[in-house]
Amino acid sequence: MKTPFPSESEDIAVHESWFAGYAERQYALCEGDAGPMRLKEQHTRAVLGYARRMAQEEGFAPHIVRACLLAALYHDVARFAQYLRYGTFRDRDSRNHGLWGAAILKREGRLAQEDATVRRLVLTAVALHNRYALPAALPDDMACVAWTVRDADKLDILRVMDEHLSGPRPYCPTVVLGLPDTADKVSGKVLEDALQGRVASYTDLRSVNDFRVLLGTWLDDMHFACSRRLFAESPHAERLLLGLPQEGPYAAVRACLLRRLASVRQQSARPDGGA
Repeated sequence: MKTPFPSESEDIAVHESWFAGYAERQYALCEGDAGPMRLKEQHTRAVLGYARRMAQEEGFAPHIVRACLLAALYHDVARFAQYLRYGTFRDRDSRNHGLWGAAILKREGRLAQEDATVRRLVLTAVALHNRYALPAALPDDMACVAWTVRDADKLDILRVMDEHLSGPRPYCPTVVLGLPDTADKVSGKVLEDALQGRVASYTDLRSVNDFRVLLGTWLDDMHFACSRRLFAESPHAERLLLGLPQEGPYAAVRACLLRRLASVRQQSARPDGGA
C-alpha cells in the first residue's frame, strides 16, 4: 500500500550542507577549468529534485523515500575526484564512478548516523546507478531505490545534453565523452537497438548523433509512471531527437523515437492515464 509522503524522511538538510562543502573543497583543488565539475553539482541538485517528485507521486514507504533522496544526492559524489584525477567523466577511460562513490561515502562516514537499512539501500544504489542494467536478483527495495536514482539521473541528463548540444560548436569533449561530431560515424548497433525498442549502450557510441539516439532510447528504461511521463513531456528529449539528421541512416530512427514520445504523451493525457 502506498503511504503519504513523510516530511521527516524528506529532511536531508545536513547531508545537503555537507555535499555543498565537499564540492567547494574539490573546486579549490582544480588547477584548470572547474566548469565541468560545477555542472555536476547542478546536475546533482536537479536529480535530487526529480527523486523527490517520484517519491511523492509514487508514494514510497518512509525508509525508501529517505534512501532515494540520499542516493540521489550522493550518486555522483565521485565525479569530482574523477575529473580532478583523470580529466574526464568517461568511466571506461578512468574509473567506475558508482563504485568509487560508494567507497567515498564509506570513507567519509556520511551514512554512519543513518538506519542500517537506509545505509545499505543508499550504498547499493550509488554503486549500481551507472550500470547498463541492474542485477536480476536484486531485492525489491534495493531495485526501487536504484531505479529512482537511475530514472532521475537520466531525466536531468536530457537537460544537460540538450543545453549543450543546442549551443555553439565545437562541443566540450568532456560533455560529449570525446565523441566526434561528424555525420560519417554511425553505429549500426545503436540504430538497431533504437528501432527494436532496446536501450542503447555507451560502449557502442561512435558519434554525437549516436549519443542523441542513445538518449532517446532511455524512454524504454523509465521504471515508474511518473518518470516515463516526465521523459515524454520533456522538451529536452524532443529537441535532442529533432537535432538528428532527417535523411540518411538516422532518418528512420529519428521518426521512430519521436513517435514513441508522442504516444506516451497521448497516453499520459488520457483521464485514465492510458490504462
